[in-house]
Amino acid sequence: MTTSTVLTGLDGANPLGFLAALGVLAAADTAASGSQLSWKNEGRWRPVLVSQLDRASLLECLVADLRTWRDDPAVGLSYEKSVKEGAKKKSSEPKVTQDLKPRPEKFQKYLRALIEVANTPHPLGAFLQSPRRSLDYASAFGTDVAVDNNQNVKPTALHFTAGQQEFLKSVLELIEGVNNADLEEALFGPWQYARELPVLSWDSSVSRDYALRADDPSKSKKTGVPGADWLAFRGLAFVPVAPAGSEIQTAGCSGGWKSGGAFTWPLWNGALSVSAVRSIMTLADLVGLNAHARRARGIEVVLRSGIRRSDQGGYGSFLPADVRPPGKR
Repeated sequence: MTTSTVLTGLDGANPLGFLAALGVLAAADTAASGSQLSWKNEGRWRPVLVSQLDRASLLECLVADLRTWRDDPAVGLSYEKSVKEGAKKKSSEPKVTQDLKPRPEKFQKYLRALIEVANTPHPLGAFLQSPRRSLDYASAFGTDVAVDNNQNVKPTALHFTAGQQEFLKSVLELIEGVNNADLEEALFGPWQYARELPVLSWDSSVSRDYALRADDPSKSKKTGVPGADWLAFRGLAFVPVAPAGSEIQTAGCSGGWKSGGAFTWPLWNGALSVSAVRSIMTLADLVGLNAHARRARGIEVVLRSGIRRSDQGGYGSFLPADVRPPGKR
């Protein structure tokens, strides 16, 4: 029997809530193929999961899905951090980093290994239903074509960690630490911000600006809603990257790395499948669609959240979202 479950803890106007809803859809679809997602305005934009899962079985599904990630090679990327020319080494031991900025040749090796995994039978139950899962997430991490000033892979525009923080290390800690109660809090609220697990800094309702703090944010623990952060990572495959010449383009993102950056996303009224959501998330000019074109696609509203990065270390955060008016196309 099909059930419509309103996820009252998630707010579609917050990038963290939006990405977490996509993560719920991705996980639910592995257990109940054909699951769909829509949005409902209840004063806040709430996601509605349409599937064969009721509230209890949805939570069971998400916990089971989480466990499959402990051995997923997508989150196994690690490498020795390169030292800038002229910089002094702090230790004779190489520093192993679990982030998204390896040398391009290391990233190529990582991708080749994932392709081999995708072509090999795998013991993970949910994984067998989607042998490309690891590749789908790697395609949202970065591309070996675009490099930064240190000649390392330039990652997704949603890479907000810096300094001593490492993106995949944070994800691995979430995989080990998130529990059923965390997922229930994320989905149905209220958000308590009481757990000291890593945050991915995608919550536009809080700020961690370096300039507004008396301490270095990379050296302090921040309480958050780890279930939401985990589910938002789970939704990251809906925001792939692609090379654009020698640069990198992240779906839904525009502007520069240090200034003028923004993430734009739609909320829709009809129930969409995983493949339909992938399609709508990669529309070339979402903001440019006129009212008629939006209605034809079932888009209720388009939101944009500015991306802010600190001068000290490049820590990223989202500004509160605003509604984008229809375009002229």
